[in-house]
Amino acid sequence: MAVDVPMPVITDEGEDGVVTAWFVEEGAPVVEGQLIAEVQAEKVSAEVHAPAAGTVHGLVAINEPVPQGAAICRITEATSASTAGTSRPRPAPAQVGSTEADVIRASPAAKRLARELGIDLARVRGTGPGGRITEADVSAAAPSEGEELGGLRAVIARRMRESQRDTAAVTLTTVADVTDVPTEHFTARVLIAVAGALRRHPALNGTRDGDRFIPASDPVVAAAVQTDEGLVAPIVPGVVTGSVPEVAASLEAVARRARTGALTTDDLAGATFTVTNLGPYGIDAFTPIINPPQIAILGVGAIRTRPAFDDGGAVVPARQVTFSLTFDHAFVDGAPAAEFLSTIVDELLDLG
Repeated sequence: MAVDVPMPVITDEGEDGVVTAWFVEEGAPVVEGQLIAEVQAEKVSAEVHAPAAGTVHGLVAINEPVPQGAAICRITEATSASTAGTSRPRPAPAQVGSTEADVIRASPAAKRLARELGIDLARVRGTGPGGRITEADVSAAAPSEGEELGGLRAVIARRMRESQRDTAAVTLTTVADVTDVPTEHFTARVLIAVAGALRRHPALNGTRDGDRFIPASDPVVAAAVQTDEGLVAPIVPGVVTGSVPEVAASLEAVARRARTGALTTDDLAGATFTVTNLGPYGIDAFTPIINPPQIAILGVGAIRTRPAFDDGGAVVPARQVTFSLTFDHAFVDGAPAAEFLSTIVDELLDLG
């Protein structure tokens, strides 16, 4: 009897993941529960254990995109008689300081890239937190030569291209006067304002399935976070009911987990809208790319002090920020999208 071993569903079934490491070889005997592979999807890593004892066959290639839920290999189950001769005990836990992996701290993506390029991690200087080796560190240590995108980076690139190809993306921008809005925890305030606006404009709060819009009961807002391995958008809890300090703490927590590679499936699955802030990089307006299956995304620019007119016509300094809303025109028309963007500003000002 043969048993298919599926790619774990880490984000959404059908979305691609990759095998980053095999711990068995083609045709090798395995026992039930044995660690056989490490996989990754959307910056989240997971281990794959053998669901049955037997012989493993049909291992997919390292970094070959595989839909989550699809088979990555097959185990031909052994009979009770043959299993006794082929079973082997599970590997003993590594002792502290017993292996090089215990000494060298590196992200899963860095380890994968090092294996691909044949680079000894012991010779790579880590620039991440606590000297952790990042994917960028491994890339910098590699010989300088052009190569195609591979592995998870290729999956991300394909998804972004699919977003551009499959959506009728339109971007609206508006400049908001935020003189009366405290700059402390500004991104958290925007997240709360977006959640309030989504409740008032349910036509933008949901996801698409082909040509069908699936509305959500409550806003689930994600925030884009730049990591050493690329951009990721974890969900920020509490944006509907939390206070500004509470949402700011949630944002800081998920951003920290994102940058240390500690995100889980729950952090990434189910968002109905994304906010991305390039203000800290000095960017005013930009065209954010919709994160499918969502149908809209908000870009936040830098807060600038510019001259403005008060009610009496006098020139006064004012703090202003540019918001850029990209939406899928196949699901939302321009006027409702403009009203939604205006509502975000109103909600932000009402927070004070």
